[in-house]
Amino acid sequence: MRIVEESYLGHRQGSVVARRHGISRALLTQWRRAWHKGLLDGGRPVFTPVEIGPDLRDRQREAPAMQGEDAHARIEITLANGRRLAVSADIEAVALTRLVQVLERA
Repeated sequence: MRIVEESYLGHRQGSVVARRHGISRALLTQWRRAWHKGLLDGGRPVFTPVEIGPDLRDRQREAPAMQGEDAHARIEITLANGRRLAVSADIEAVALTRLVQVLERA
C-alpha cells in the first residue's frame, strides 16, 4: 500500500518509485490496478480453508472411466478476488492452474 501511495505523489513517479523499491514497473502497475478495484486493503493476509481429498490419479488408475456419482463430481474454488470457479473433479492440474492464474489477474 505504501509503495502504491508513493507512486501517486508528484508527476510521473511510477517508474522512479518502482526502481527505488527494486520492483518492476509492470508489478507496480498491477498493484495500482488492484488498489483502484479495492483489492489492496493493506490488511493482514487472508487464508482460505482448503480440504484435501484422495489423489484422483490413484482412483483413475483403478477405474479409467468414472461412473455413477463420480462422473459428475465437481470442485468449487473461491478465489481471493471473490470470483468462484467450478470445475470437473477430473480436471488436469496444469489446466486448473492456468484457469486460476487467469481469473486472479482478471
